[in-house]
Amino acid sequence: KGMVNLSKMNNLLFVDEEKMQVRVQAGMRVSELVDALKPYGLTLMNYASIKEQEIGGFVQAGAHGTGAAIPPLDDTVVAMKLVTPGRGVLDVSRDSAPQLLDALKVGLGAFGVVAEVTLQCVKQHDLEEHTFTASRQDVVKNHKEWLKNNKHIRYMWLPYTETVVVVTNNPTSKPKGLKGEEISEEEEDRRVAPLRDLLIHSIKRIDEKTSEKLGLDVDLVGSLNFAECRDWLLKFNALDTNHIINVNRAEAKFWKNSGGRVVGDSSEMLQFDCGGEQLVYEVCFPTGTLEHPLKPVQKDDRTVDAKSQDVAFVVDLLDEIESRKLPAPCPIEQRWTRASKSRMSPAASANMDDVFCWVGVIMYLPVSDPTVRNGITSHFQDYIKLVREVGGRMKSDIYPHWGKIEMPAKTDAKALEADQKWLARRYPVPLFNALRWELDPKNICANDVINKAFPFKG
Repeated sequence: KGMVNLSKMNNLLFVDEEKMQVRVQAGMRVSELVDALKPYGLTLMNYASIKEQEIGGFVQAGAHGTGAAIPPLDDTVVAMKLVTPGRGVLDVSRDSAPQLLDALKVGLGAFGVVAEVTLQCVKQHDLEEHTFTASRQDVVKNHKEWLKNNKHIRYMWLPYTETVVVVTNNPTSKPKGLKGEEISEEEEDRRVAPLRDLLIHSIKRIDEKTSEKLGLDVDLVGSLNFAECRDWLLKFNALDTNHIINVNRAEAKFWKNSGGRVVGDSSEMLQFDCGGEQLVYEVCFPTGTLEHPLKPVQKDDRTVDAKSQDVAFVVDLLDEIESRKLPAPCPIEQRWTRASKSRMSPAASANMDDVFCWVGVIMYLPVSDPTVRNGITSHFQDYIKLVREVGGRMKSDIYPHWGKIEMPAKTDAKALEADQKWLARRYPVPLFNALRWELDPKNICANDVINKAFPFKG
C-alpha cells in the first residue's frame, strides 16, 4: 500500500479568459486556486464547506456546495489528464469524449492518478449572506419558495429544539462588510451568553480534579467563542442525552441571537466553520425539480406535515432521534445541488433539471481518551444505521457521499453483500469495473473501500 503525494503539483497552468476556463495541476489546493484566479476576475462556480482540499480529490470524490440550480463541483470539469497504469496518459475532454469524461470524473481514484483538471469558472462576485432562525413549521411552509429564490441555501436543524438555522447567499453589489452596526464586544458576549452560562454552571458542578483532567477553567469561559464553548460543553459527556439536549437548546438561543447579514467574496461566504474533531456521515437523494418537488411517502405520525421528500426526510429523522433519545448534537445539515452528468456522482441524472438533497449528521470527538472516543464511535454507527433506516423508507433510497462512505468489514459477509447490492442499484457498476479493467488491470489504484464496494478481480 502507498499514497501518491501531489502537493508539489500545485500550479495554475492556463487561463482562457474568454471561455472562463482554467487548467490546473491536481495537487493545487482550492484555496491556492482561489488566490491565483483573482487577477483574472474569476472564481469557482461553487465551494464546499472548506477550501483546503486538493483539486484532484475535490472532483474525484464528488465534493459539492449548495444551490439547487448549481451542479456538484465535479460537473464543472470540462477536461482532465489522467495517468493510468494500463493505458498511460489519457487526455479526455468534453469536446473529444464527453461520455468517457462523465464516466471518469468521479473516479474515486480507481482509474489512475489525476494530473491536471480543466474547470469551468464564473466571474468573481460578492454574495450577501443572510442568517436567520425559523421553526420547523416555518420551513415546511416556505421551503419551496426559499429553494427557488435563493442562489445558495442551507439549513441547520437543531435536534431537540424547534429551531432551524437558515443561511442564504445571493449575488449583490453592496459594499463588503457587516450590514447594519458592527458587532461590538458586548454584542458578541450577548450572543454567546447562553453557552457560556451553561458551561460555567456545568464546570461548577464537577470537582477540581475532573475539571483539570478535561482542561476546563471557569476563568477562561468569558474568552471562548461559540465553537469553543460547544467543544468544552461536549467534554462533559457527549453521550448523555439530557446533557446534549441542554447544549442543543443553548445553541438554539445562540443562533436566535445571531441573525444578520454580511457581504463578502463568494469564496469566503460559502465556506464555514465545521467545528472540532468529528465523525460525519452524509447522504444524497433526489428531490424532484424546483417546480415539481417529490412528495414524501405518507406517514401518519410525522410530527410536522412536510410537503416535500427532502424536508420530510429530516423531519422523520428528527422524530426518530427524539423518540429514541439518541444523543445527537447540532446540527443536522441540509444542502441541495442540481443534478450531475458524472456517472458515479450520488447526484447523477440524465435530467439536468433534477434537484438533489444532501443531508449530513455529526458526532464530535471532544476528548482524547480512547475509551470515550470508542463509545462515541459506537453510538455514531447507530446514528448511521438510523439515517439509512429512515432513508430506506423513501422510494428513491439514499446514497452516501463518497468522501464519507463506510463499508462493512469483510468478516461480515452478509452485510457486505447487502451493501454491494444497495450500491449496484444506484451506480453503473459494470461500466465502472470495465474501466478499471481497461485502465488499471492489476488493481493498483483502488483502496479497500472501493474493493469492498465494487468487487473486482484484475
